[in-house]
Amino acid sequence: MSIAIEPIKRNLDFYTVDDLPESDGKPMAETHDHVLQMVAALDPLLWHYRDEPDLYLIGNMFVYFLDKNDKLQRVAPDIFAVRGVSKEKRRVYYVAQEGKAPEVVIEFTSRKTRKVDLYQKPDIYSWLGVSEYFMFDPLGDYLKPRLIGFKLVRGKYVQMDKTKPRLHSNVLGLDLVTEGNRLRFYDSRTGEKLLTHEEAQAARQLAEAQAQREAKARQTAETKAQRAVAAQQVAEAEMARLREDLARLQKRDR
Repeated sequence: MSIAIEPIKRNLDFYTVDDLPESDGKPMAETHDHVLQMVAALDPLLWHYRDEPDLYLIGNMFVYFLDKNDKLQRVAPDIFAVRGVSKEKRRVYYVAQEGKAPEVVIEFTSRKTRKVDLYQKPDIYSWLGVSEYFMFDPLGDYLKPRLIGFKLVRGKYVQMDKTKPRLHSNVLGLDLVTEGNRLRFYDSRTGEKLLTHEEAQAARQLAEAQAQREAKARQTAETKAQRAVAAQQVAEAEMARLREDLARLQKRDR
């Protein structure tokens, strides 16, 4: 589970959130594909948790923390989430001020960043108490499989079973799945896939079009039924008239 880091007064006196840079001038990801993958993964997560006020989830933001020597350090997870803190917007996430470190981190890794992602960042995240750490290789540069996950056990990361098609996040209540070259999320309780805004809009349009087709089909069926009833009524009226005519003829012939 995530550890709560007690604020250290002399550091807080020296560093205020307004003093902490929110950018280092470097690109947010290694490649164009990595940027698109990060945005595509973050989008459905933000929408899924939009109504949870005590879950903060964001991507590519500096997380500032005090290391073992009480020195201010920073790391920029591609995506991270933490429960029990407000959803308000932030320039940076300062662990000493928030009182709680991120609980789950997702990194979009590449061959160029693998040493940092495999060795340096796990040391940082385990120190902070990040309970779940996932790595996804969008381009398939080196990870086999492309998605791997770790859980924090007694201060050290233990790899999740990589033979399973899905990796489960207890923090998020989601299953992480590789589909093609994309990272997708499924609600562990309902089994439903989390959709991006674009996918959700397309699904709504498809549902609306289907509803319109069904409504038109019902209207056509109702019109046909009404016409059939009307035709039946005309036929019955004609039969009644013919019976009356026949009765009059029979009566006259007697």
